[in-house]
Amino acid sequence: MKVIDQTPFFNADGKISMLDQVKATLRFGATWVQETQAQKGVMTALEHGLDKRFTLLRNVTLPGLEISIPFILVGPTGVYAMYVTAQRGMFRAKGDAWGTISGNNFSPSNVNLLTRTARMARAVQVYFQRQGYEGVGGVDATLLCADPGMYVDSVRPIVRVVQSDGLERFAASIGQAHEIISSGTAAEVVNRILNPKPAKAAKQTASTLVATPAPTMPAEEEPEIPAFSLPTEQITTPDPTIKAGGSGFEFQESATPIDEKPFGVPVTHPAPVKSPVQKVRRGFSTKQWVVLILFAAVECLALIIFFYIIYIQNP
Repeated sequence: MKVIDQTPFFNADGKISMLDQVKATLRFGATWVQETQAQKGVMTALEHGLDKRFTLLRNVTLPGLEISIPFILVGPTGVYAMYVTAQRGMFRAKGDAWGTISGNNFSPSNVNLLTRTARMARAVQVYFQRQGYEGVGGVDATLLCADPGMYVDSVRPIVRVVQSDGLERFAASIGQAHEIISSGTAAEVVNRILNPKPAKAAKQTASTLVATPAPTMPAEEEPEIPAFSLPTEQITTPDPTIKAGGSGFEFQESATPIDEKPFGVPVTHPAPVKSPVQKVRRGFSTKQWVVLILFAAVECLALIIFFYIIYIQNP
């Protein structure tokens, strides 16, 4: 498996400085650094089951967005958008509901990893459509659990959920699946992600495709502009947003549940309903503010010691 790593803030040795940790937290959220470090073990498991026909793009930021997609796997069996979580504990994934379980009690989580993963996959698919390229069909959404201490009770979830002990089997199943795109098409998909067409060129390409639409992508199944949000009514904590840019779309908070069916069940999409895009501001929890204040205090202490040493050497 070929790996194209575009992870920001980390150096060549895979380490990140304290200052860069603060920057990454402010930009991507409090769990991003931990999840990025957890991706290494998942990558090792995927490499055991995938050959050189597959390319893994790690933490690629699509043009116009301010958040990266953890894994985009491209190969002859299709395109996969994968989210890696480093959480521990007992969880339940039922339909589009995600939360913790304790005995017979279910408590919805503040961050719904199912809808987050589904919307990341939809963002990749919409990106291809904005580029005027629909030759890959659908984008498979997969939630990967990196920590062995995480157990998920899956009941027809809207995305595929793979626990840590099943990562290698999952990779082997991808490698042995039926090929749906050629090696040349797979290489073109990777190139479109790394070297997007300018907006004008993409519009011209899209206009030429209107005359001969792909049979696998009818007009009524075109996905709605994605919203990176938590749809369930029980969840009120904002999720990190993806602000609009050159691509013309953004993730947002939405009170409407995601229109996905359980994984493996045929999906019938209604006609998309356009609604005004509202920008959402990212908030920080008390825990995040404490971490940021501690980082700032350490930095100030280091500066005081530095100037004190200079003062002693040069009275």
